[in-house]
Amino acid sequence: MLAVVILAAGKGTRMKSDLPKVLHTLAGQPLLSYTLDLAQSLEAGRVVVVVGHQAPRVKDFFADRPDLRFVIQEPQLGTGHAVMAAAPELGDWKGPVLILCGDVPGLKRETIACLLAAHAQQGNALTVLGMDLPDPGHYGRLVTTPDGQLRRITEFRDASESERAIRQVNAGIYVVNAPDLLAYLPRLTTDNDQKEYYLTDLVELMASAGLKVGFSLCPDPLEVAGVNSKEELEALEAQLAQARG
Repeated sequence: MLAVVILAAGKGTRMKSDLPKVLHTLAGQPLLSYTLDLAQSLEAGRVVVVVGHQAPRVKDFFADRPDLRFVIQEPQLGTGHAVMAAAPELGDWKGPVLILCGDVPGLKRETIACLLAAHAQQGNALTVLGMDLPDPGHYGRLVTTPDGQLRRITEFRDASESERAIRQVNAGIYVVNAPDLLAYLPRLTTDNDQKEYYLTDLVELMASAGLKVGFSLCPDPLEVAGVNSKEELEALEAQLAQARG
């Protein structure tokens, strides 16, 4: 049985709006609705939504979904910190936990099914959804061992020249076995430029401890495109409409 954690606490400053980012609409539906519908299509046994900015407004909007478990992330100290906020709702969970973003509306069920299958078949503790991009830009690079195991995710600003040449990058979606997640979350630190808890640091922590960490590639980068401004929202709406015909 699958648990899902959805990261939906961000203020979305660049949206330049009082409306929480995940309540902005794409094709008439709030962004968060797409992620919730995806979780439902996967028949998730538990869905934990991490909220922060205008949390009551988000909770009220989805009051017709009584199965959701809302948790507050306050203050907001990074993606790792967001999952820490969800951890109390996962204490008794023994199976895999899928970590999704509330502002990524294009993700397809088939892509997540492939991610979950890779996680199970490879016997991984943690599996990252990645992308193979001709121009990988400023995404975090997937640094692997010679046999293809994921060793760490290196953020662009910290990457060496050889690491920046890597085309396989992090798409920001993860599946991790609950007991391993709960064991390693407390080991995250804020020893970085942003003074935040990075979820990506789990990769190196787990791999260094000898746990299996792998990745699965997303077939289309459009699926994992996030939204940071109204302009990006409008552009993504047009791109998704075109892709869906």
